[in-house]
Amino acid sequence: MTILYIFIGGALGALLRYIILTLFKSYPADVVGVFLINIIGCFIIGFVTYLAVKRHHLISENINKFLTVGFAGGFTTFSAFSHPTLEMFFQHHYMHAVLNMFLSVIVGLIFVSWGMNCGYYLMNWLIRSKRLGIRQE
Repeated sequence: MTILYIFIGGALGALLRYIILTLFKSYPADVVGVFLINIIGCFIIGFVTYLAVKRHHLISENINKFLTVGFAGGFTTFSAFSHPTLEMFFQHHYMHAVLNMFLSVIVGLIFVSWGMNCGYYLMNWLIRSKRLGIRQE
């Protein structure tokens, strides 16, 4: 059953990636759309990881795999980052290429951390407001 969750999540993630890339077509080499996709994917992975690791009882293993391996895996892709960056180097847009690499990695790490923090604060808010019948850890 887990394979089905991953399959469906991957299909939905790839479809959303395609839609975003068509909406944010830009020069040089579609980097704006790829950048947005990667940071959104980083946030999703961070948020879900917090809920799955720290609050494992709130997200089932299948939903965790659906969102991380399936959806985020189909949504983001290293090749979608690498190819346009290499194209910028070939076109002698060195500053754009270096800026894309730097921003993608640094902002990606920030968004994973932000997603984890949002998961933490959401859970604390839900627990304090007694919307969830669980004890605080």
